[in-house]
Amino acid sequence: MNSDIEPVSVAVVGQNLMTHAKSFNPNAKRGLVVELFPAIYGANKHMSARGISKFLKEKHGIKLSAVTITKALNDPKKSWNQFFDTIEPYVEAYENWEKSARRDDFLFDDEAFKVIKFPGREFVRKHLLKFAFAQAINVLREKWFSIDLVVRIEARSYLAERLLGKKK
Repeated sequence: MNSDIEPVSVAVVGQNLMTHAKSFNPNAKRGLVVELFPAIYGANKHMSARGISKFLKEKHGIKLSAVTITKALNDPKKSWNQFFDTIEPYVEAYENWEKSARRDDFLFDDEAFKVIKFPGREFVRKHLLKFAFAQAINVLREKWFSIDLVVRIEARSYLAERLLGKKK
């Protein structure tokens, strides 16, 4: 036993452990694996989970274990659904603005999305509601359209299954 450690009761050890545990954000890594899932999914075609974990740590200082990555990859339906949860409010805001947009089409049409131009500041000042549309465009560009098209097309079946489940 380490002589530098002061003896304490089991109750005190338990209290200290709980206090320490509460200082961590338990969803931090889960959120990160969800945000990175499309890239992890695509990278997994060429790299192992261990390689992805090593790359993230060495190149970006992100500690995401191979076990966490493997868990996400082993249940792609769940992982894609969690990712879709993060962008769905923005997809809905976009659909509310662009009435002709159909989710299962526009999310896979890079060219159509690229030509969308936000109407401009003057227009926004007159129509405060339009902020949600601008935000949706920015988020979708960053989180969805930045994903490799091949990966998005592979995700299409998961999105289609999700949409069918919501219609029931």
